[in-house]
Amino acid sequence: MNFSNEELLEMYSDIVKSRVLGEKIVEYIFSGKIAGAIHPCLGQEAVSAGILTAFKKSDIITYGTETHRAQTVMAHRVGWKPFIAELLGRTGGCNDGISGEYHIHDLKNGQLPAAGALGGTWAEIAGFAWALKNDGKKRQIGFAPYGDGAISQGATYEAMNIAALFKLPILFFIENNGIAMSTPVENQSPLENLADRAAAFNMKGVTVDGDDPVAVAEAVLNGMELAANNEPNVVEVKTMRWEGHYVGDPQKYRDLSYKEDLDSICPVVRFEKRLIELGILDDEIIKAVRESQTKEIVDGFDEGLSQTIATKEQVLDYNRVYSNNAGGEL
Repeated sequence: MNFSNEELLEMYSDIVKSRVLGEKIVEYIFSGKIAGAIHPCLGQEAVSAGILTAFKKSDIITYGTETHRAQTVMAHRVGWKPFIAELLGRTGGCNDGISGEYHIHDLKNGQLPAAGALGGTWAEIAGFAWALKNDGKKRQIGFAPYGDGAISQGATYEAMNIAALFKLPILFFIENNGIAMSTPVENQSPLENLADRAAAFNMKGVTVDGDDPVAVAEAVLNGMELAANNEPNVVEVKTMRWEGHYVGDPQKYRDLSYKEDLDSICPVVRFEKRLIELGILDDEIIKAVRESQTKEIVDGFDEGLSQTIATKEQVLDYNRVYSNNAGGEL
């Protein structure tokens, strides 16, 4: 699949923006401006850039839940400033500052609310995809993101079975960073590639390099097309988590010697070198992109911090925290 120079440059902007966002999230947590545990995306930026490229290039409408380490995907859906304000717990957030990172949602823009228990999300999105099919929606699919840890939950297999049985328009996406909280993937699965689990349900599964945004974009685009034709499938991207499960995690469970030379494993540096060789990037463009993306993120945080913090009454509003049984439009 070919991408134009303009698309590759935009892909680079997205990977840089994801890096800057990750850096700023860590900075603002340690400075006390963001409360709660957030999953930093540092080291996994190519995944977000690849997903965003696929979403922008395709006419297929996707509906998905939070992706924890692909925060830029959520921000793309709900808007950057509302997303950042939500992280800060401010009333200008997409959910008025009461959802935090875990439960960000915006149905109008395809961001579904996440299941309260880790591991239930694939079942939730499978149900949504089933509704899309029953309502005759065309070129609309469920995009179901998971990590290598959550895929071991039993609900994932129920969701895959139902999706395969009823040929639901859904793409199951596994962001495999090699470690689930503190458990290495080899300690929870005998498979080299988690996407191979698709075969048990007669579904197609593919595994690609998650540190290559082009490979991620190609795999997601192909998976989206299959899903839009009622062929549920699995895409796995393999990447590496630089930081702990949450900001402040001391990571005593693994060897941290890789941090001595991060440039050698950095997806941003790797993509920069590739685009320089293609004549798309030079030092001036690299500097300009970094400055523009940093400004956008910092401006978003500054604006968010100028807003009021969600009140106790707003956070505990039962009509917002709990659902009624009235249902709603799809």
